[in-house]
Amino acid sequence: MTILLAITMGLFFLLYGMHILRHGLETFAGDTFRNLLYQMTATPWRGLWSGTLATAMLQSSTALTVMTVSFVDAGLISFQNALGLILGSNIGTTVTTQLLALPLEPLIPYALLFGALGYLFLPRHWRYLALSFLGLGMLFLALGLLEAGMAPLADLEWIQEVLHDLGDNHLKGIVVGTVLSAILHSSAATTGVVMVLASDGWITLPTAIAFVFGANIGTCFTALLASVATNRAAQRVAIFHVLLNFFGAIIFLPFLTPMAFLLERVSDNVSLQVANAHLLFNVLSSFLALPLLPYATRLLERIR
Repeated sequence: MTILLAITMGLFFLLYGMHILRHGLETFAGDTFRNLLYQMTATPWRGLWSGTLATAMLQSSTALTVMTVSFVDAGLISFQNALGLILGSNIGTTVTTQLLALPLEPLIPYALLFGALGYLFLPRHWRYLALSFLGLGMLFLALGLLEAGMAPLADLEWIQEVLHDLGDNHLKGIVVGTVLSAILHSSAATTGVVMVLASDGWITLPTAIAFVFGANIGTCFTALLASVATNRAAQRVAIFHVLLNFFGAIIFLPFLTPMAFLLERVSDNVSLQVANAHLLFNVLSSFLALPLLPYATRLLERIR
């Protein structure tokens, strides 16, 4: 019962912390941020960089993707220019996982205290920046709870059998990562859980990277659901997001083991290895897709 409570609280704080962090940054930026985002989508290249910065600020690629679908549905952004934002959102979301990989546990109480007091006593505009610190503190608190809750599970026979069956089956890892990310509505949250699993030795690094590939696919489903009631152009944006991450996973799958070998040479920290896999996959897939946007646009425009 204690194990279940720790894991449940860990997942709650992970998701709620990301929500608070996103809400604080989005509100702190205000309408100025939204206007700037609109102005910086004149070309796919601008869209990529503005999408990267916007997602890094919002701490959620899902939030930006859903916003982009809404903008296209309202006719504020063209379908073609919106694709650059989607590429950028995939890069910007890696900021959260890089932060989670840092050894910042001693700062958790200070972040929570500053966030709570700042939100209560700072002027209206700045209180939302303090709220972001509260969300960040919750993220690290969540990882600690997840690690504490999962540690005793390693001794359970059926858990050992499940992980043994998973082994180094990378396709299974992608499927599990996709489902988990779709449930949590966040690739960064899923990657945070994978960091804990890999750090505790539950799964190998190649399997963890397969989870990360799947996490990027699963996070697309929120925007896909949000696009159901929108116009065709907005739906194409959501479909592009799915295709980008799906084909990215297929292309990188044969190189998964060499990628794991390279990441192990770069750092001895397993959490950082997983975070770097998330970064490498998203950056490379977005930049590889950038010159192909005209072809993707023509292909998607055939969808009636």
